[in-house]
Amino acid sequence: MSLRSKLADLAGLLALKAVRFGPGMGRSFPGWTVIKVGGFDAVRELARRPEYGVVLITGTNGKTTTTRLACALLAEDAEVSCNYDSNTINAVTTGLLKGRKAELVVTEYGIRSREYGIPDTVCELVDPLAIAYTTISKEHFRENADKKDPFGAYFEAKRLLARPLKDGVLVLNADDPRVTYIRDEKRGDPVEYVFYGLEVEIEDLTPPTEELECPACGGELDYETRYFNHKGLYSCRDCEFSRPDPDVAVVRLKGGPDEWEVTLSYDVTNAVIGERLEGKVTYELPLPGLHNVYNSVCAISLYLAVTPRPEDPEGTIRRVIEGLNPLEFIPSGRFEVLNVGGKPVGVGQGDNGDAFKANANLMLSVAGDVGACVYTTPDEGEHPIFEMHRIILRALEPDELYVFPGRESVKAAEEYYEELTEEFDAEFYPIPHERMQEKVEEMRRVCEEADGPVFASGCGPEREMWEALKRELRGG
Repeated sequence: MSLRSKLADLAGLLALKAVRFGPGMGRSFPGWTVIKVGGFDAVRELARRPEYGVVLITGTNGKTTTTRLACALLAEDAEVSCNYDSNTINAVTTGLLKGRKAELVVTEYGIRSREYGIPDTVCELVDPLAIAYTTISKEHFRENADKKDPFGAYFEAKRLLARPLKDGVLVLNADDPRVTYIRDEKRGDPVEYVFYGLEVEIEDLTPPTEELECPACGGELDYETRYFNHKGLYSCRDCEFSRPDPDVAVVRLKGGPDEWEVTLSYDVTNAVIGERLEGKVTYELPLPGLHNVYNSVCAISLYLAVTPRPEDPEGTIRRVIEGLNPLEFIPSGRFEVLNVGGKPVGVGQGDNGDAFKANANLMLSVAGDVGACVYTTPDEGEHPIFEMHRIILRALEPDELYVFPGRESVKAAEEYYEELTEEFDAEFYPIPHERMQEKVEEMRRVCEEADGPVFASGCGPEREMWEALKRELRGG
């Protein structure tokens, strides 16, 4: 290690200690300090320290849950350091600094734009053992608003993370055409692939929020089955692009919506020991919704691909997954269905089409129908997200719709509300973010007083709004 990298390491460790005594910047400041002192060479040095390497987990939805599950599984077989809610190279570097003595470093890596996340640079510096993708859905229009095609720029940024990878493993969702397309872009590169997906008879409960074009040629995709939104069994009418056979497949799925019995078959070559792991395992998943089935399968696929000591993988999978406490495990602000005065009230963030749809499907599975919706709007420049939300609101057919600003612009929220009045009996509550406590209390009042099952979801801060609303509805 060079003198400069040693100084960067020391400065980063001092920064780690400093952030423990003050609010904010805990995820990014130590990493920023390392890069400021040692440059990108210091990041390379940190990434070389874990004996078995670094694992990155990305996607639009499910990143945090998948990262937590993967860390819990891998921690049974190795010394693992885990890093959550990382969206920048500074935050990733902080995770490497914290995991400097670990055998494996596992870090969530959310990518909002190419400029903000520099994903190709991160891959080149970290040289990961594996990259796992959950889903790629339409989001982050504001962060790419200066681009001619904001979602196209976001999609490109997500794919860029995998593009420099020349040696390692890509764990990909076979049921998501956008994720599968990463393989097509990398044909010829010396990379191993582990595909995961469903092979069961199950159909989506609500309409798709978008019609997806073939990512390879722009043609029309045919779906034999839609499991959830754009995820399913697909093939292109105009080219050879189609869903690959999964290496880790759900072959039986029972129960739901609050908990599931999942049977997986797997055939994976482990990247650390070079041995083939093959078998079948059944586990009880105590997490709600089909989206969490996907999260668990992604985490298990990653575990099978990189665990350095797979002595009893099936026993580890059952023990870890079945031992989860859902109340402690579900990330802050995520959707839950509560019992409020004897009626079901579903509450949680749904800031893109996939997440909002997942919440609605879970609500319908639990309650059967919806009497009232509390909807929190996207911001200006996010009309495509509003259109996806509106498709699901139509499917829910609420008798009453209560509209609140979900993000910063009250003006944009009012414009979305005006569009909704053309189809729904709606009321608007123009309470800005600066009066968040007042907004949460008004949302609580509406949820408590509305007739029938209540669905409350949309955009907004995970902790300051959605988690606060859940606390209020639980009685503080």
